[in-house]
Amino acid sequence: MSETGFTLQFIGTGNASSKPPHNFNTNAILRADDRTCLLDCGVLCPLALHALDVPLTSIDSVIISHLHGDHVLGLEELLFTNYFQGKKRRISLWLPEGLSARGTAPLGYDIWDNCLRASLETTVERDDGLQVLTLDDYADVHIFKPGSPREICGIMCEPFMVSHIKKRPAYGFILNNVVAFTADCVFSRRVIDQLLGSGIHTIFHDVTFSPYTPGGVHTYFEELATLPPDVASHICLMHYADDISSDDIENAKSKGFRFAQRDIVYTF
Repeated sequence: MSETGFTLQFIGTGNASSKPPHNFNTNAILRADDRTCLLDCGVLCPLALHALDVPLTSIDSVIISHLHGDHVLGLEELLFTNYFQGKKRRISLWLPEGLSARGTAPLGYDIWDNCLRASLETTVERDDGLQVLTLDDYADVHIFKPGSPREICGIMCEPFMVSHIKKRPAYGFILNNVVAFTADCVFSRRVIDQLLGSGIHTIFHDVTFSPYTPGGVHTYFEELATLPPDVASHICLMHYADDISSDDIENAKSKGFRFAQRDIVYTF
């Protein structure tokens, strides 16, 4: 397994309703071996990359956690730009098995048919006639699954299943066996304990500071606050609302939690 170090830079740490300039969706840039990978590519991702002066044509790979707009809809501009402005440059698109019909996606949850096809299935003129573009024209699609880590841009990445929307697949990712990124998820002490027990030392974890409501689809801070300080010290909070209060921030920090910060480069 690769021991290559890597950096992680959040281009946004906000939720689906975040708005610039305050924040962008929770997406991140992974870099190793002079290659660049996106961890999710939400609707605000191209704008966030532009703010950092990172060209869309510099992205080598994208890893997708689930099919909500703040995690996947930026792919339309990214793939379109790389194909038409990047001389048919193809992105390596990494999908956990439940997000593509080539894997085990449930009906209605395929990334091409249910997210990207309407906008990217365009017609181009070739010497031999008209051609309708498919996902394979824009990307090299790779399917991977829990228990089978794969090397992506010099980083070993393994998906793990999380609970988010009932009966819809969603995944977090383990990076080089030292970092975990939960993406969107409900609270699970079992998952947190499993990650820390496997040697993970930093968990970037979904959080919302709104009052706890049964049946919610994110992790409420009230739930995380039940964790002992030695566990909380490993958790860095992300996906919080733009209107998070200073009291919420100070309360979380007093219990040992950290906050993921936009534009900061984390080195592992």
